Amino acid sequence: MEILAVVTGDIVNSQKVSGKLWLPILKAELNNIGVSPKDWQIYRGDSFQFVCSAKEALLISWLLKAALKNIPPLDVRMAIGIGTIEHRTSKVTESSGSAFVHSGHCFDLLKKQRLSIQTPWQEFNEAMQIMLALANTLTDKWTEKSAETIYIKLKNPELNQQKIATLLNKKGQGNISETLKRGGIDELTSLLNYYQHQIDHYVRISS
Repeated sequence: MEILAVVTGDIVNSQKVSGKLWLPILKAELNNIGVSPKDWQIYRGDSFQFVCSAKEALLISWLLKAALKNIPPLDVRMAIGIGTIEHRTSKVTESSGSAFVHSGHCFDLLKKQRLSIQTPWQEFNEAMQIMLALANTLTDKWTEKSAETIYIKLKNPELNQQKIATLLNKKGQGNISETLKRGGIDELTSLLNYYQHQIDHYVRISS
C-alpha cells in the first residue's frame, strides 16, 4: 500500500485579518496539490487538511507557510503525518488510515511549535523533531519580504538571484542574497534534501 502524507493545519491570527485576503491564497496553494474535497478541505473556518506525496509534504508545508506569512500577522500551524490510507472517500476529512492518525495525533501535541511530523519510523521521528525545531526558529521569524522571496526560491530552485529580483521588481542581487540568507534558504534546502532522501529510504525498506 502506498505511503502518503496527511497534513492537518490551521491559520494563526486568522481573526485579525479578513478572510477575503487570506482565503484565496490558501485555496490557491491547496489547489496546487489536488482537487477539493477529495484531496483537501477547509473546515471550521480556518482549519484545513490535505493529502499529498510523502516526499513533497515538507516542501508543500513551507510553501504554504511562506504564502500566508505574506500577510502579517498571519502564520500557520501544521502537523505532517506519514503513513497509509486504508479508506479513501470523496472527502479527505472522511478518509482514514495511519497517515490520518499520525497527523491528528501530531497536531494535538503542537504547542508553540508551528510545524511537526510523525511517521511510522521512530528513529526518523526523533531526528526530524530536532531538525524541525531548529528550522522553525528560522521560518517563524520570516518577515513579509523574507516569506515572499523564500517562496519564489522554494517554488523555483533553478532561478538565480537576478531572475528572482526581476520577479519581485527589485534592483540588483544584493538585497535578494541578503534576504535569502536571513530567511535560512541554505539550511532549509539542506534539510529538505535530507528529508526527501530519508523518505525514499524508509519507504523502500518498508515496501
